[in-house]
Amino acid sequence: MMKRLILGAVVMSSGVSAMPSMGNGAPQNKPGANPHGAMPLESAELTGVLTSQQLIFEMIPMGREYLAYQVDQQAMAPLKAVSEPVEILAVLGTWEATSQKQVPRMMKILKLADNVNISAQYLGVDKKGSAGDPKLLEGVQVLALPTFIVRKQGREIGRIEGAPEQGLEQALVELIK
Repeated sequence: MMKRLILGAVVMSSGVSAMPSMGNGAPQNKPGANPHGAMPLESAELTGVLTSQQLIFEMIPMGREYLAYQVDQQAMAPLKAVSEPVEILAVLGTWEATSQKQVPRMMKILKLADNVNISAQYLGVDKKGSAGDPKLLEGVQVLALPTFIVRKQGREIGRIEGAPEQGLEQALVELIK
């Protein structure tokens, strides 16, 4: 049996790779393999608690928007100065166009704010408004997607629904100050 070395993988003459796959189940020599997990998607209904990494790396439109969005740097100073804990619950539809734009923008804003006092949780809903587990949306009413519910000390202080006219950074600053 003949062995060949191709791009770091040992391939047997039978065409079978002897290179092990990574722990996520995606063989490294497979075209289009995503080292972050599942294959990227143009559209899907992801529900339940989601991570920013899932949304950016698995949802192609969200990843593109995250990379392309230019944050309003002038609006960032108040977000960097937040000294009390603020929680943001983002209720979104991964299949919905406004969520695909606004949620990655919020992620980038929070990343650049680099403030340990501001945290975010992302909750995906399907086209019927279900997050999978009914307890996830208990006590939360959502009329538009995405909805960013801003809380201090566990109490809602405001929300941003859909795409704000003045820009997401400015809308967030208005709620937090």
